[in-house]
Amino acid sequence: MKKIKKMTREDLKTIKGGQVWIAITSCGFTATTTQDWTAQQANEWQAKIEANYCKPATHTGPSYNLA
Repeated sequence: MKKIKKMTREDLKTIKGGQVWIAITSCGFTATTTQDWTAQQANEWQAKIEANYCKPATHTGPSYNLA
């Protein structure tokens, strides 16, 4: 697996290319991209990030049902 450098706000200010899009998911994951997207495309990207990284829990705690 590649080691990914965590970008600071200063790093984001120096990125050249397309517009910077930042997605912050409901589960606390943050993703950035510099794609030259429309707002609709960026929203679709954010929804996919949310779906991939914030999957619903399949088990929420200990089970005391030992029947």
